[in-house]
Amino acid sequence: MIRTTPPPEPHPLVPLEDLEVPAWPERAAVKMAAMRLRTLLTRSDQRPFIAEDRLDDSADVFSDMATPPFCIPLMTELDDTLMDWAADPAPGQWIKPVVLPPCDEQGLLSQWARRHHHEVLAPSARDALLIDTPEQTLDLSGDGVLVIPRLEDWFLRHRCGLGLIRSLLESLAGLERHCVIGCNSWAWAFLCKAVDAHLILPEPLTFKPFDESRLRRWIADIVRQQAVEGTRFRLNSNGKNIFALDRKDRPREAYFETLAARSRGIAWVAWHIWQRSLKKARDTEDNDYSDDDQQTLWVVALEEFSLPGSDGTQALLILQALLIHNSLSGRELECVLPDPGFQGMHHALHRAGFITEHHGRYYCRPAAYPAIRNGLATAGFPLDGY
Repeated sequence: MIRTTPPPEPHPLVPLEDLEVPAWPERAAVKMAAMRLRTLLTRSDQRPFIAEDRLDDSADVFSDMATPPFCIPLMTELDDTLMDWAADPAPGQWIKPVVLPPCDEQGLLSQWARRHHHEVLAPSARDALLIDTPEQTLDLSGDGVLVIPRLEDWFLRHRCGLGLIRSLLESLAGLERHCVIGCNSWAWAFLCKAVDAHLILPEPLTFKPFDESRLRRWIADIVRQQAVEGTRFRLNSNGKNIFALDRKDRPREAYFETLAARSRGIAWVAWHIWQRSLKKARDTEDNDYSDDDQQTLWVVALEEFSLPGSDGTQALLILQALLIHNSLSGRELECVLPDPGFQGMHHALHRAGFITEHHGRYYCRPAAYPAIRNGLATAGFPLDGY
């Protein structure tokens, strides 16, 4: 059972430079590699409470909540941060850049703009970005709040792909109109290097990462609303309830502390990892756990991903490009990669669960983001703030 606790309080957005992602459970400087090694040794030495081969996927348990769980609290935080500013006829700062964590599948800032009926500035088609034309000034005049949801849609990492973003930034530099600019963290890091975005725009804001307490309370609140009453969530390794608290209201298990660290406090990344970890006991005649079949969801170890290829370099180049641009078509991938021969690796990344495809465009999967970032960091690639 889940003890009733109030849902997590919303936090106003914080300056990007003040971002602090949740730490791993170890108090000492124990690295992730050591954690993985210990996990492997534990798996080999100890028999789990219920083996994974006796469990079936249960990823559709909260399928109806695929969008609202992370949108609701983050929408509230956008409101708390921007509503008074948007109503001020003469704000001290006309432009509010918002750096979002990567792998935002739902277009959070676009949803926020539609919710408040703000004007949304749409970019040109990416194919047009590759035409080497003189830079032009954009007309951003008008009344009300202007929202540019994804700054990453305005450029390609190509010698002919930065003209439009330069024109846009030049137009924004002297703008006297309320304007909210969204940009994913990888694109922001790239644009600061490529076109000095940080010198033209004010210091960006970002969401405060979900730490263990906030993440546990948030998911518990969703579970209370969506799961069948009486459903238990137990670790398959030891059978313990992941939501259990001790007499001092401290978690008995470190599951959510580990999930917060693994997801780097990114709500949608944590949500996707959480969903993929839920399993149901298989209905078999020799099932020793039949009394729990209808009332228990088993939580398995957080999933590990392995990069395909001999050294992973080609895979990492593709993944970095997708993080910077949020999504790319096959033709666009050819334009932004140093080696256009990516087709075989693209299929391998898809099979390995790193990327997905929608309507001819490729995206990094949120659940794979921690492994992608770790791979890029280990290989010495430049990183984002998350």
